[in-house]
Amino acid sequence: MPITNYAFQERVFSAKETGDISAKDAEEWAAQLAQHAQESPTKIVALVDALEVKRVAAKAVDIFSKASFTPNLIAVVVATNNVVSPTATNIGLLGRRNQTLVVRTLQEAHEYCAKLLVTEQTAKRSTSTNKSVGSTE
Repeated sequence: MPITNYAFQERVFSAKETGDISAKDAEEWAAQLAQHAQESPTKIVALVDALEVKRVAAKAVDIFSKASFTPNLIAVVVATNNVVSPTATNIGLLGRRNQTLVVRTLQEAHEYCAKLLVTEQTAKRSTSTNKSVGSTE
């Protein structure tokens, strides 16, 4: 199976993609993403290690782009190679605006995920502080 190493830890749903990615592979990934996002009490980030992907099927591109609209998802961060980078960028353009970030290394992907989670937590605290300050209850 070209998508393996599924994991969900500390609000990050991750997976490793290799070889040729089919529509069936994309559907499984999207289903797992949706499940983790739905079960999480807070927003999550998806991290995809696609450094060893050779090709992404056209139907898989459509499925991945639609997955960016998953409720409770902050963003999808994809570490990919030069061959698949244009495809990953197209997935981002076809999906929810500003929801997919394509990077060149797995380290960059991890760092960006951490930054997104901190930003989300800070925004959440700020919103909750503003509500309590302006509350008339």
